Amino acid sequence: MTRRELEWTVLAALAERSPCYVVDLAAAIDEHPVAVETVCASLRDRGELRSIGYRRYDVTAAGRRQLADGHDDDPV
Repeated sequence: MTRRELEWTVLAALAERSPCYVVDLAAAIDEHPVAVETVCASLRDRGELRSIGYRRYDVTAAGRRQLADGHDDDPV
């Protein structure tokens, strides 16, 4: 899975079951927790996720807009 695909997978998974811990999210999407944590940090830095505690994330309104705008659009 490319990084961009992983970003979309993380956003979509969190939109369905948010907030969520990185380890639970990684298990749900069958990816390594370190890769998921890295992507979550990047999405947080762009404002699409927010951290709500130790390695726990929630989708922001900006993240939901990215999902609504479509998979092919680049964020920011």
